[in-house]
Amino acid sequence: MKGSKTIVCGCLLGAAIMTGSTVALAQSVPPASTEDESAGGPMGSQAQPGVRPPRSQPRAAVAVPGGQTGTPNLPQAIRWTEDWSQPVSKDAPLIDRIKHIPIGSDDIYLSLGGEARAYYTAWDHQNAGRTANDANDPVQRRLRLLADLHMGPHVRAFVELGDNREYGSSLVTPPNRGPFDVEQAFLDVTVPLGKAGKLTLRPGRFEMPLGNGKLVTLRDGVNQRVLYQGLRATYALPGKISVDTFAVRPVNIKDGEFNNAPNHTQSFHGVYVSAPHVVAGFGVDGYWFQVKRDTALNAQGRASENRSSWGARLWQRTATWDLDVEGTYQSGRFGTKDISAWAMMMDGGYTFPKVALQPRLGLRANVFSGDGNAGNDTLGTFVAPAPRYQMLNAGGLFNYSNLMNLNPTLTLKPARSVTIVTGAQLYWRHRIADGAYVGPAGASFASASARRIGTAMEIDISWQATKRLQFGVANSYFMPSKSLESVGGKYGNYFGAYTSLRF
Repeated sequence: MKGSKTIVCGCLLGAAIMTGSTVALAQSVPPASTEDESAGGPMGSQAQPGVRPPRSQPRAAVAVPGGQTGTPNLPQAIRWTEDWSQPVSKDAPLIDRIKHIPIGSDDIYLSLGGEARAYYTAWDHQNAGRTANDANDPVQRRLRLLADLHMGPHVRAFVELGDNREYGSSLVTPPNRGPFDVEQAFLDVTVPLGKAGKLTLRPGRFEMPLGNGKLVTLRDGVNQRVLYQGLRATYALPGKISVDTFAVRPVNIKDGEFNNAPNHTQSFHGVYVSAPHVVAGFGVDGYWFQVKRDTALNAQGRASENRSSWGARLWQRTATWDLDVEGTYQSGRFGTKDISAWAMMMDGGYTFPKVALQPRLGLRANVFSGDGNAGNDTLGTFVAPAPRYQMLNAGGLFNYSNLMNLNPTLTLKPARSVTIVTGAQLYWRHRIADGAYVGPAGASFASASARRIGTAMEIDISWQATKRLQFGVANSYFMPSKSLESVGGKYGNYFGAYTSLRF
């Protein structure tokens, strides 16, 4: 198996080198959607949800039911945001003709497609020493087939089937192992309201990234994205406002065929309101999420949990600078304790478009609250509903709990289709009395003597070779602080390389 992994890795890198560049990044532990992930690969670092790099997608998709689709005739990371409404010439290649198969008339048509992705990861200390024997170097293989039936402008039926395999893994990751099953299956019914906008109802199973995807993400770093089953309803007045409401359950990923099902021990409800360009050109979002879990885990143990997140976001992106600021407060109950937690998240940067390589200097800063006193009646540890762990580390090393981090970055564009992002991640605990939470399971290191956790050095190289073909490589090297080493923390190195074909 080692030989086959070497061949896979060599082919991915060789293809990139032969064509003059390379691509984005991923991880073999479940991160969860999102701005970084939704550029098409596990890390497309500068994209909005559903959006490709600027050259290939001048029109941004809006990842809500009934929202604006992406640039016509281009595959998207979120497949139901694609626009294949225009008839295709009978002389076009078959791969184009299957995107618009008319059924009686041009506005009633079937669109067929799919994806094939191979992804190699190599880990030294995947959990930074929190668990024993945590070296891991699996190969993931993702296959997708989809059918999107448009029955006029107001009704559509979307079905996506998937097959997910993982080879050579020493640590079981359920989202990487899901034989043939239904990924998505939903019906969209849109009610036009004239000048007042439109209302779209979506019952079924679906992907559901929200906002910038930091708190509710796609999770593209593993074979299987985060899926939900239930009902979603979206009111949209294009260019003015959207109001997205949902009542869903996360889908359990099982190692078997056609056996994935809603997780009846968890529920997820909420409202997300977005109004672009309303305050001096800034967009303003507001949201409420409620997550109920029969059993939740943190450093204080296990208990039932009912956690609400109340948040607001201010954002803008121009040709030269970008800013995204978000704040969230959490309330509710964990067992017998009241929840009082919070988070502040900031991304910003300045791009020099007329300078060689179009450099962007960026800074990401986050604070996720921890618990300062395990003996009182209040839990202060922040827990995101479905976080994008890659925001904190290329390999998804840390969780959104009791963490402060700074991430200065430099982005370069050696070609219009190539993006290189490099930078450092600096980590501290918010509260010394609380632990350092590692991985999606939130396993916590015992309390150490200092706030500092460590530093990671990262590089992510992405290449959109064609409108359908993408490559990527990335590396992240984590250096623990002496304080973390004193309680068993170890260095960690993550390497990822992938290729993805969407049709």
